[in-house]
Amino acid sequence: MTLSWTAASNLAMRTLILLRHAKSSWADPGQADHDRPLNKRGRAAAPVMARWLEAEGLVPERILCSSSARTVETVHRMRRAVPALPEPELLPALYLAGPPTMLRLVRALTDDLSRVMLVAHEPGLSALAEHLSDANPATGCARAFAHFPTAAVAVFQMETGGWAAFGPNAARFTAFAVPREVAEH
Repeated sequence: MTLSWTAASNLAMRTLILLRHAKSSWADPGQADHDRPLNKRGRAAAPVMARWLEAEGLVPERILCSSSARTVETVHRMRRAVPALPEPELLPALYLAGPPTMLRLVRALTDDLSRVMLVAHEPGLSALAEHLSDANPATGCARAFAHFPTAAVAVFQMETGGWAAFGPNAARFTAFAVPREVAEH
């Protein structure tokens, strides 16, 4: 039996990459939270994580990004280091979003995409990671449920179904990387 292209693409593995923005600056106490830029450490961490994604074969086809200054700057600094990263789609709904909003955006993705990165904030990312993960996350991944550091990346893979199937316990939590650990290797 020959599958049509549409049916075959629905069987492809889906990879969801969760990225917390890099470390932001608190230098201006009067600055609105949404407008805070990255600090020196954040500016250094973003390209480290971009190169890690590239080395792991995890360059996304699409980037959904919170509209905050720190998330946008994180992605732009990553794109300077790895030009293959796509231009981010800025979504105000991702600013300080919780898991229901993030999951709604993931489930609305078209099935022609196999690898997508969502760039957002805490505490939503750690809660979403725990919500999505099946009972057997890869070694070292479950720590993201309690602490999802700045510029950390969590990778989830689902072998069957399209994006609409992402939900509780639906994906394998395959990798969790933080800048300090990536830079050491």
